[in-house]
Amino acid sequence: MNFDASKNWIILAGREARNAAAEMALYISLLRTRAGLGSDQPQIENAETASPVDSVPLIILSVAAGSPDHNGFSWRLGSERIEIYGDSLRGLWNGVFDFLAALGICWPKPGQEELPGVAPSAGAAANYPVQDSKVHSPSASSPQERRRLVIGRKTSAKERELLIRWAAHNKYDALVFSLGEKSLWAKRGGLRSAGYYALMLEAGGHDLSLLLPRRLFLLHRDLFRMELGKRTAKRHFCPTNPKTIAYITMQARKLFSRTLAGMTAAQPDSTPNAQIIRVFHLWPDSGHENTWCVCGGVYRNAVLFYRTEGAAGRAGALLEVDQKALLLYIEEAVGTEPADAAGGIALRNNIFALVKYPDKIQNIKKYP
Repeated sequence: MNFDASKNWIILAGREARNAAAEMALYISLLRTRAGLGSDQPQIENAETASPVDSVPLIILSVAAGSPDHNGFSWRLGSERIEIYGDSLRGLWNGVFDFLAALGICWPKPGQEELPGVAPSAGAAANYPVQDSKVHSPSASSPQERRRLVIGRKTSAKERELLIRWAAHNKYDALVFSLGEKSLWAKRGGLRSAGYYALMLEAGGHDLSLLLPRRLFLLHRDLFRMELGKRTAKRHFCPTNPKTIAYITMQARKLFSRTLAGMTAAQPDSTPNAQIIRVFHLWPDSGHENTWCVCGGVYRNAVLFYRTEGAAGRAGALLEVDQKALLLYIEEAVGTEPADAAGGIALRNNIFALVKYPDKIQNIKKYP
């Protein structure tokens, strides 16, 4: 099966799918240019009011009013009709970029784009071969299954925009930014491009040490971690001290509240708050997943920490901010220590494990 870019395609899309339609029109224009047929873009018509003629080649974009976690899609290619359907707006974007990838377009690195060559053909046709004429990708079943990309704090605003676009092209569902990105969350409009692509925003990462500011070490050393018989300000804190638990709970509430406004402001207008489950991450410092306080001699690995009152305090603080929000930790980093190893303390209902770390880009200049 071939896609002929030379045809006078008309794109039918509802209001919520207009951005996806514009993206599709742009890439068809690039394929036409590649084939030496000029840069005209397909006409976009409102699917709710247009009455297209049957003989006109159509690209129909349809979207269900589902939660962004319904990221599934289907598409079908015919000689005169292409249909792309998303289980949600996020699913539709995945479907659009999956179809474009099937035409041979790829985005190997942030800011880099590769277009396919044109298949040999007779006349003025600009045929791009497609291996499959129809594709179906089912939706994820829970927020834990989101395909997420962690973006490091060293990225500039310009680099961040490149990463957001690259993530959408490569069918990521969520972007994770540090809780420490105070100016980013406060601007509220700084992540609007994520909303353009209906990408979900999540907050956190290797931010566990943010719960206890290092400046407190001078006067409150007992809040910090014990190592080799001495308190140290490096990495994490002492989770057996009740004062530490009270402080990190208060700090967690502050950080969660601050970022929630930025998350909400960046979401697409067509996605109601009720459909979005907010996700926060608080992982041990990178490379120090087993660096814990030894004053009580009980912390053999990080999963024990997640079964303490300190973790329960953070989970409770999150529930105060958003009753449906989830707090995720990484099973790959902490292991699978049973509950009885931590004195029988079970995880709170809004704390869940990810099997492994999501993909990360700490520095765009060092991306392979």
